[in-house]
Amino acid sequence: MSKSVHLYELSDAMRIVLENGGEVSFVTAGVSMLPLLRNRMDTAFLHKPVDPIRRGDVIFYRTDNGKYILHRVVGKRKDGFVTRGDNLRVKEYGVRKDQVLAVLTAVRRGDKLIPMHSARNRLYVWCLPLVRLFRHRIYPLYVRFLAPLVRKIKK
Repeated sequence: MSKSVHLYELSDAMRIVLENGGEVSFVTAGVSMLPLLRNRMDTAFLHKPVDPIRRGDVIFYRTDNGKYILHRVVGKRKDGFVTRGDNLRVKEYGVRKDQVLAVLTAVRRGDKLIPMHSARNRLYVWCLPLVRLFRHRIYPLYVRFLAPLVRKIKK
């Protein structure tokens, strides 16, 4: 029988592995990074950052209150990185470099391994602002105004 272990219980082991250049992986939990990471279905592979962190990278960091977060860098300011989950509207400000533990290097979805530097992922990151525009601005207007008209026409 396997025991469910919370991420905070693994933090010391993860930190040691990452600091020694190793790779850490875990099954993701939560919906903030949909559609890239599906809740309890995909495996995230993390590695200590070797290159400077850039806009579009997905970072794994620990907040000052001890919470672990895996979100995308959407900007940089004097007080740190600006991050946001792909499925969220709210940005998080002031993520300091010393809080960043790792960078997402790949995602395992079923039998497929998707490297974050792949052309497919770069296209996804490039299209993400358009997806957000549709999801948060256009789709709600469609649901409110056009969907009722479409239903009336179909009847």
